[in-house]
Amino acid sequence: MSGQPKPRAVLYLRQSIAREESISMELQEDAGRRYCEQQGYQVVAVEADEGISGRTWLKRPAVQRAMGLIEQGNADVIVLWKWSRLSRSRLDWAVAIDKVEAAGGRIESATEQVDVSTSTGRFARGMLAEFAAFESERIGDTWKEAHRRRVERGMPATGKKRFGYQYDRENGFTPHPVEGPVLQECYRMYTAGASFYQITDHLNASPVRPGEGYNGPKPELWSPRSVRRIMDNPFAAGKFNAKGETLQGIHEPLISEAEWEAYQVRRQDRRVRRSSTKGKYPYTGLIFCELCGHGMYAGLFGQDRTLKYRCSGASQWKLHPGGYIMNSTIDSVLLPWLSAIAAEINTAAAQHRPAKQSDPTPGLRRALMKVNSRLEDLTVKMLDGTVPQDTYESMRDKWLSEKKSLDAQLMKLRVQERADPVRLPPNLVEDWPEIPADVRREILLRLISKIVVKPGRPRSEVRIVPLWEESPSQL
Repeated sequence: MSGQPKPRAVLYLRQSIAREESISMELQEDAGRRYCEQQGYQVVAVEADEGISGRTWLKRPAVQRAMGLIEQGNADVIVLWKWSRLSRSRLDWAVAIDKVEAAGGRIESATEQVDVSTSTGRFARGMLAEFAAFESERIGDTWKEAHRRRVERGMPATGKKRFGYQYDRENGFTPHPVEGPVLQECYRMYTAGASFYQITDHLNASPVRPGEGYNGPKPELWSPRSVRRIMDNPFAAGKFNAKGETLQGIHEPLISEAEWEAYQVRRQDRRVRRSSTKGKYPYTGLIFCELCGHGMYAGLFGQDRTLKYRCSGASQWKLHPGGYIMNSTIDSVLLPWLSAIAAEINTAAAQHRPAKQSDPTPGLRRALMKVNSRLEDLTVKMLDGTVPQDTYESMRDKWLSEKKSLDAQLMKLRVQERADPVRLPPNLVEDWPEIPADVRREILLRLISKIVVKPGRPRSEVRIVPLWEESPSQL
């Protein structure tokens, strides 16, 4: 017997949560090594997953390496501290046992020893695995109940880090003395016209950094993506998201409801227009083709490299021929229009009143009441069996989409009502060619909905659609 090689063992360790009451990696390894010494095993490897739940499987690299040693013939037995260390999932347990035994190996526990060569031992191992799964489900139910209670009390389900806030168990989330003012300034910059790229540059020039979890494992610098993620979250407005809903929180907001709505409206405007404040062309995102409804993009076209806008529907999908308009043609219509309204706009601003009186709010509110009524009727018909489930879901989604659109339009009107009256700078028309493209675009966004172009020869037609003339569905 002394001439036979010792069975080769790989110790697998797992600690799901690094805290004082959990069993440390050192204790697990010590128990495993003592067990291997008693059994006459040679420890050839130690694999450990730290800070990973037992419910996962494919996301645990160490357990995959331990299984690989068995399948490759480089180890004979996997030694665990307890059976629950391998997995708390019934399916994963079955897969692991099948793979290991098919490769000629076995799995053993250092502290819950059973003889798996007998039917009684295999039954006992199965019961221990079942108990591990039961414990996992019990803990999960406890956490779900805790999360539900937190949400009902106006708190997010977890106390994970939120930029702009600090957290402790006694006081919950409170504004961070340094990060809070920084986040407030980010919202003010964006609603004043700054892009996420400009805000990112501003943050990277400051000593404040995003923190772990906001910009990957190495959060040295901000990125536009991390800035968008933080600002799109309603937490700074005193709200939080839970299961697809935005709920009112009990924490102190950093920005007012008016500031949050102004941010959302500006964000949506930029999504629709797909324009960038770094763009070098003044009408990017504002021009639309009357023939096909698609947006028009800028470029230097022709042998003389003249600045023109071309319809994306004509160039990409061949919806109609041509589709060009010269930048100078747009100027020839837009500048006289600006000149004609400048006096009225500035007079109204001096008197602190809107330049135009069209108010679609009552019509939008009536439409919203009608949609809510239709949703209620639809629900009643589904419950009494008049409407089939699939029809109900289709109609519900349609009316919910309409409701969301109406809510957004009403929000935009509220933001417009709160905004300072538009003031056009003196000598605007004369200085227009010298004004930076992003500044020109911001001026136009306060005045017009879009510029509609009908491409044609010898000259394209241009129509300016002011904000006060667009229909409620266009808001």
